[in-house]
Amino acid sequence: MCFSGLCNLFGRDQADINDLANTIYSMVIVSLIIYRYILVIGQSEHGLTYGQASLLFGLVQGIMQAILAICVPILGAFSDNAGKRKPFVISLGGITVLFASMLGFFHNITIVLIFYILSNVAYQFSLIFYDSMIPFIASKEDIGKVSGFGIAWGYLGTIISLIVLLPLMFMWGDVVSDPNQGTVSYGYTGYWITFVLPMILFLILGIPFVFVREKQRKEKLPPVRKVIADSFKQLRSTFKDIKAHRPMFIYVIAYFLIANIANTLILYMMPLITDGLIIGTKGKASDIFGVIFILIATFSAVIFTYFVGLFGQKYGPKKGFYFVGALWAISLTIGVILIFSLPYIDVGLNFPFILSIIMGIIAGPALGGTWTVNRIMVTELAPKEKFGEYFGFSNLSGKVSSSFGPIVFGLILTTADVIGKYAWGWALIAVGIIMGIGLFVLSFVDVNQAKKNN
Repeated sequence: MCFSGLCNLFGRDQADINDLANTIYSMVIVSLIIYRYILVIGQSEHGLTYGQASLLFGLVQGIMQAILAICVPILGAFSDNAGKRKPFVISLGGITVLFASMLGFFHNITIVLIFYILSNVAYQFSLIFYDSMIPFIASKEDIGKVSGFGIAWGYLGTIISLIVLLPLMFMWGDVVSDPNQGTVSYGYTGYWITFVLPMILFLILGIPFVFVREKQRKEKLPPVRKVIADSFKQLRSTFKDIKAHRPMFIYVIAYFLIANIANTLILYMMPLITDGLIIGTKGKASDIFGVIFILIATFSAVIFTYFVGLFGQKYGPKKGFYFVGALWAISLTIGVILIFSLPYIDVGLNFPFILSIIMGIIAGPALGGTWTVNRIMVTELAPKEKFGEYFGFSNLSGKVSSSFGPIVFGLILTTADVIGKYAWGWALIAVGIIMGIGLFVLSFVDVNQAKKNN
């Protein structure tokens, strides 16, 4: 027998640790490896240019996210009707591990893209079930703190996985995806262990989640056919509710625009450092320094994301988003100035390199804060019995945004074949403008009205 308060705390801590495992896939496979891996395969194996390979990846990513967007609200409703989310989180996590681990065994662009799509779809689906669990393992007043702390745990997982990858980079060298920096080569991504090792960490760090106690229905899961039918009925009802729920309807639009910057830069984080900023020595980027750069940003996220969550909880999610928007604006401005003003950045005690480090320190909590404040906002706007659906609709907005951003980025980066690294600067300006429009739309969300209606 245990005291309920201790059990609740234990459950929250275990859920936070699952954030630690989740972010390994997002940061290592998505941010660090996949885009440049596709660039190298496209140029080395299929004769594509840098811009053509960029566009292909952007289109595939965009179409995949659009399909995900269609499925998100259905899965949100499904999670409410199923009553139990944990089994789906675990099984989908297993699918993610399987296909992400297989990426390194092939250098055929079609096979690699298919495996990436399968792993990423499973990962994104698992997040829908995971997010909708939070109100049932934490009290409403603790959600901001738990979300911020959980995302901070997630970035700690990133630190662990990146440190593990560093020896592989020392042994097998850098990925060269930009032909202007030398012969295109796979570097450390040419070995299967580079993909398998992070997924082993994913599995190990996800083990504590098995022991999470989800305070939901105790009866057996209804037949899948019935759950799906009930989900579609509830979905139709929620569409009507969302249409009548003005604050949530406006927020869905705003979040589509705001989340675009986070969703896009997660995907292009490493190549932004290596191919856009070109941080390294004498005009040749270094993956090791790129990882160190990401580690610095990640440490910053671990330290400060929790406080972004506290800020959003204390002053409200709208002000939380304005604060996150200010962090993004500062970081983007530094990045754009560095890209347009310098051909490359040498690692060392010089002002451009120090400025780039400052950019990373600010971007870390901006990225983590985007997800944290979204969780707070949805819990403020949604009736508790429909958390799954409303999280589903906020995720729908984010997924549509995830389809829009890579296509925009991919189209702009096709100009890299002509204007080189400056294409990255214009791409950053584009996502900054989109975020600004989103913050303007957010100003029309009336959180107090939503509380009264609930």
